Amino acid sequence: MSLNLLELEQKASQLSADERAEFALFLLETLEPADSGDIEKEWQIEAESRLAEIKRGEATLVSADVVFENLHRRLN
Repeated sequence: MSLNLLELEQKASQLSADERAEFALFLLETLEPADSGDIEKEWQIEAESRLAEIKRGEATLVSADVVFENLHRRLN
C-alpha cells in the first residue's frame, strides 16, 4: 500500500460519519463507467416493463419468504 493511500485512510478515519459516507459515495461514483446514464436508462425501461407485466397479470409473483426459503433449501 502506498504512503499516499495510508495517509488518505488515516485522514478519512478522522472524518465524521456523514463525511465518510459522502466520501464513500464519491469514491463509488468514480468507479462507475462514464456511460452509466445509458445503463440507468436501460434499467428504468426494464423496471417499467416488469411493472406493466405485473399490472396486466402476466407475471407470476413470488413472496420474499418463498424466495428465501427456496434459496436456503438450495444452499443446504
